[in-house]
Amino acid sequence: MEILEAMTRPDVNGTPALPKRSAPKGLLPSTWIERTLKVAYTDCYGSGQETSGTLLDLYPAGPVLNIGGAKTLLSWDRLAAVELVED
Repeated sequence: MEILEAMTRPDVNGTPALPKRSAPKGLLPSTWIERTLKVAYTDCYGSGQETSGTLLDLYPAGPVLNIGGAKTLLSWDRLAAVELVED
């Protein structure tokens, strides 16, 4: 068995280098854009909130939703649940 073939080339510190990703990948399907979502999240005071809104875009920082007529960015670390609302 040749184990060396399965290993990645070490970086300058001698630890195996991880494979590079070509682009950031969102946590929500792109097919959900322009659809209504039910969202549960933690607000800035630490209490749980629930709302619904239209998904406008996905960013590495989090999803952008239209909630009550305002564009709102929800941070990925604040989200508790995101559910697609069937039409």
